[in-house]
Amino acid sequence: MRKAKKRLPPIDKKTFNIFLTMLFLAGTVNLWLLTLHHEEPRRGIIALEMLFRHNFIQPTVLMVPYFRKPPLHNWITILFAGFNTHWINEFTLRFPSLVATGLTAFFLYRFIKRKLDEKVAVLSSIIFMTTWTVLIGYSTKCEPDMLLTLFTFMSISTWYYFFDKNKKLIAWTLGYLFTSFALLTKGLPGILFFVLSYTTILFLKKEFKEILTAQHLIGIIAGLTPFFLWVIAVSPEKAMLTLWHEAVRRTAVDNPLTKTLKGILLFIPRFIMALFPWSLFTIYEIFKDREKSNFLQNQFLKEIAALIIVNSAVYLLSPGTRMRYIIPLIPFISILMAEILKDKSVNPKKSISNIQFLMDILLFTGIIGTIWLTLHTEIALNATIFFLIVAYYIYFYAAKRIDITSFILMTGCALFIIRGFYSAYFISIAQFKYPKYKKAAWEITKITKGKRLSTLIPELKIGFYSEKFRQQPLPLKKKTELKKGEFFITEKPLYRKLETFKLGNKVFYLCEKE
Repeated sequence: MRKAKKRLPPIDKKTFNIFLTMLFLAGTVNLWLLTLHHEEPRRGIIALEMLFRHNFIQPTVLMVPYFRKPPLHNWITILFAGFNTHWINEFTLRFPSLVATGLTAFFLYRFIKRKLDEKVAVLSSIIFMTTWTVLIGYSTKCEPDMLLTLFTFMSISTWYYFFDKNKKLIAWTLGYLFTSFALLTKGLPGILFFVLSYTTILFLKKEFKEILTAQHLIGIIAGLTPFFLWVIAVSPEKAMLTLWHEAVRRTAVDNPLTKTLKGILLFIPRFIMALFPWSLFTIYEIFKDREKSNFLQNQFLKEIAALIIVNSAVYLLSPGTRMRYIIPLIPFISILMAEILKDKSVNPKKSISNIQFLMDILLFTGIIGTIWLTLHTEIALNATIFFLIVAYYIYFYAAKRIDITSFILMTGCALFIIRGFYSAYFISIAQFKYPKYKKAAWEITKITKGKRLSTLIPELKIGFYSEKFRQQPLPLKKKTELKKGEFFITEKPLYRKLETFKLGNKVFYLCEKE
């Protein structure tokens, strides 16, 4: 008798849960390790100072009022830290972004399951989680981008769902409520995504008159109330002017024509790289089979495509656009990519063999590279243990419980193994090579324990770790504001120099006013 062919598991919620586990497993590795960098320490300082001052309405940075971003992202990081300044650290500051990524994938799955089918829902969520900008870029950064993506997606998808159910008052109210959360996270781009999206969809549905209904007006008033309450609670004029300036300073309105034209020319290649590798797979598949483009005959997919085009046009014409600004569009782009790639299959034996080869190459590269770059075998050993936990979970557990003939699923597995490599080895090496800001802040803390300390420079990394270790605000002052006996941090030695800190290309001094 011929042996019965093994039946492959369906692509359903179990598959989605396996990949969601991969996201949290690979993303959590070394989440606590790397010193806060770029804008991350600014977010940490705001959270600390809110707790120090017992003021959650007005953000401050080094005790200077800060209006460029509203405070919802900071409120959420404080919540994850249990309202305890001692628990404001690299992990609790970054983990909300990972949670927001997972929640966006979950709600994307639920939304597409209702609008299309479960298979496309699962594949869309996997593509979203493994797009390079999300997976490597912002899913584990202490930045508001993933929370903005979550609230933007929720505003559009909940409005879409209830509008189609003819529950229009609920649709408008929930849509604007989530938009209010988006506004409180990153300012005016939050409402722009929502307004452009529903305007586009209503135009295609030939229901544009719905904008003029009383239900829409009630939705605006009820939904946007949280945002306007915050604006009123701080300085309304200062807050709105700053948010407006933040929104337009990278657009063609505030930049020369030559820069705008250059931005337009570079936008498409940068857009493709932001969606790597799925953008390349999708382009290849469409050129290979022109009939794949017929998916736009579906009205829902046509509306999603139009939504993406209209929103993208704003950033196409903005020369100062950074690719993280289009992250809120990635869940919707993932839907179209999943529809095009959903039936693409691979040879299961060859795929498993390729994943094993990838693991071997990454393991060898990681061990040799870490020892060579750090000269510390214990760093390589720790990184290897973490990498093997991620890789073995995917290879020995996950790959046996998914449809291994699906191109998207197998590629998703490979990308999460790469993310495990990044988390384990790359972050370990980066932390070893990174200037020792934490050590410098700890030495400053020991020297100035129980004494007044301020700073003459807005150095955020030193600022965050000094505030954390001292459990006190570090006010930014002018030289003339210093008092006798006060310690201060500066870039130039003044009065009595106590300590010098060389951190990368920068030199800082701890001094005392005599």
